[in-house]
Amino acid sequence: MALKDMKEIEKIDRQRAVGDNMNGEERANKKLNSMMAKSNVKDAKYEIYKRALREDRVKEIFPKESIQSLRKMFDRYMKETGGRLK
Repeated sequence: MALKDMKEIEKIDRQRAVGDNMNGEERANKKLNSMMAKSNVKDAKYEIYKRALREDRVKEIFPKESIQSLRKMFDRYMKETGGRLK
């Protein structure tokens, strides 16, 4: 192979590496956005839980919610309020 051909191959390899890195960054951004969307849903659900807890209507509003999920939200609420129901 001629030196010119080798340089051309190296150039193509560098372009691929840069392209792969850009795709990796794009995938990471998509993953981060999806994680943020999931946390926003959880936060919205938690806000509803706080209101239901204050109104003493948790069982009415979350009839099919698992006890583990309700316990996690309750623990978060207790930590937030310093162990007091507001």
